[in-house]
Amino acid sequence: MDEAVKKYLNELKELGIEYQILEHPQLISVEKVQEYLGYRMDDAGATLLMKTDDKFVAIIKRGDTKLDNEKIKKYLGVKNLRMATEEEFEKITHVPSGAATVFIKGVPIYLDKKILEKEYINAGSGSLLITLRYKTDDFKKIPGIKIVDFTKIETDKEDLGKVIKGGKRILSGITPSGDGSLHIGNYLGAVRQFKELAKNNECFLFVADIHALTTVQSREELQKNIEILIINELALLGELSNITFFRQSDVPMHTELQSILNNVTPLGLIKRAHAYKDKLQKGLTEEEMNMGLFCYPILMAADILIYKPDIVPVGQDQKQHLEITRDIAENFNKTYRKKVFPLPESHIPKEVAVIMGTDGKRKMSKSLGNIISIFDDEAIIKKQVMSTYTDPTRKHAIDPGHIEGNMVFTYLDFFGKKKRVEELKSLYRVGKVGDVEVKNFLLKTLIKYFAPARERYQELKSNPQKVRKILMEGSERAREVASTTMVEVREAVGLTNKYSFFEY
Repeated sequence: MDEAVKKYLNELKELGIEYQILEHPQLISVEKVQEYLGYRMDDAGATLLMKTDDKFVAIIKRGDTKLDNEKIKKYLGVKNLRMATEEEFEKITHVPSGAATVFIKGVPIYLDKKILEKEYINAGSGSLLITLRYKTDDFKKIPGIKIVDFTKIETDKEDLGKVIKGGKRILSGITPSGDGSLHIGNYLGAVRQFKELAKNNECFLFVADIHALTTVQSREELQKNIEILIINELALLGELSNITFFRQSDVPMHTELQSILNNVTPLGLIKRAHAYKDKLQKGLTEEEMNMGLFCYPILMAADILIYKPDIVPVGQDQKQHLEITRDIAENFNKTYRKKVFPLPESHIPKEVAVIMGTDGKRKMSKSLGNIISIFDDEAIIKKQVMSTYTDPTRKHAIDPGHIEGNMVFTYLDFFGKKKRVEELKSLYRVGKVGDVEVKNFLLKTLIKYFAPARERYQELKSNPQKVRKILMEGSERAREVASTTMVEVREAVGLTNKYSFFEY
């Protein structure tokens, strides 16, 4: 902990502001910090430095909200309002961007009232390695702070409930950058909601194999990862009614559109992307970074815009990239004075925004070894379940146990039959059932829940021609939609003229 942070902590104590220190690797974005710590965006606070007509002001907002600039300008009585540049931010706050404290001396501070809806909130400490968990009521002790209403909820828009009712086009993709295998966190965070959306909507789901080239540069590894991911996804999806499933590399129009979008994308927009900034913070120099990684958000924009979706389900870590996609679409439409691309909306279900791992401390991740597999041998799954975090204060099976934070019951809430799960919770609280028994019940529940998917997995694995047929049919439909968009794009930019003969 550096001296600046220690000084800030002393200032908090003098003001009577309570806090808990949360340590993490060097991370810039609020999304990345919350994901690592296992909290949602509505549990985060961000201090923004804004430049008005003639002065700077600081606004503390909740992570799941968006500033209403017109409301701010009206309240402050100013005509101009913008975010401070990184240089201005560091000069005034004396801390790096992404590490802003909850108060900045000499700068008027405004606290959005949605912060106070939460009892505790995670916010900056002045360091990219430490986040502080504050008691929100203590923010009222900050000298001169004003409580205002400057924001609106951003993540789950009011009309997203209508998506389930049908009539929308949904698009999502998954990158085979790991070994390709999926775990229960992947299922809860993405696959399950996609299956639900597909009941009444037109859905496009693709394996983003070209994106994987940014980090996987072994031919054998990439081939294996893609093959495993395809079978995992198909086995979990089951019925493909309303779902077009395909590989990104089987639709070459993705990269053609990326090349065109490169020319309406400002360099500064991509330099602000978390994918780029995070790599620099982790020690990768600009000379070492490949252009695929740098241009990742532009290819992602092409992946999305070419199908003109209404809704894009994303995790918190990809939310900024969707915002960049919207910026690129607006730039294209304005540059060529034609509304070719509608602006897609994000969809981040709060209840599955972050699935905690078996250690009870971090997001479920293969790299952390805190997962529960779906398609591995039962012996492996049993070992993973038996290592799951329960209640460390409980010494014996007859001791009363805690349900909150107990990962066995967290998973049972998703997969178990509600009546039996509630019975076990009651017994656990009074010390009438042991950890081994509830873990065995979780194991039995998971094996039964995923039995149909495990059966489909074995069938698909032994029948590659069936898999190829699914992918061929999916790519044909995807190319049909993508080529229609590209005809419109070529016409808009002027590539189509009286000498044109190319057809998709």
